[in-house]
Amino acid sequence: MKKLIFKSFVLMLILAAFMSCTSTSTSKLISIEDHTFARSDDSGQMVTVEDPAVFKRGEDVHLILLNVGPFKKDETGLNWFDLDMEVSGPDGAVLLSETSMLGDAGHMALENDRAKSPYGSCTHTNDLQPGKYKFSLTIYDKVGKGSAKQTAYFTLE
Repeated sequence: MKKLIFKSFVLMLILAAFMSCTSTSTSKLISIEDHTFARSDDSGQMVTVEDPAVFKRGEDVHLILLNVGPFKKDETGLNWFDLDMEVSGPDGAVLLSETSMLGDAGHMALENDRAKSPYGSCTHTNDLQPGKYKFSLTIYDKVGKGSAKQTAYFTLE
């Protein structure tokens, strides 16, 4: 089985409908208002996925966190946050684990000290087995030391 490879990790503003998923969330000092899954359309734009989140093998899977914060500011007046991502297969084996995905790109001024729609993405091969997959994103404040974790499940057909 080929391992998952991540496609890209950046911040993106999207207008999305909120949806409920089988998920869990934990937080310390910052919160995640909601989350959604999305797929890439033919032009590479993200399109939200209805609940339940079902993807075909070979599709990009994006987990988008919505309205996350508040984040503290550093001495220069900028916020600084980062993301860790983990994807596990139906058997519980970790297929992808990435840490500190944003690095310096997460050092910016956020409106109202909140990140509107940070996300993690994974591209998988057609060799993966159908089933229920677990996607976890941990977002953390590098200045204020708060964190929040969102775990949600998607089905691969």
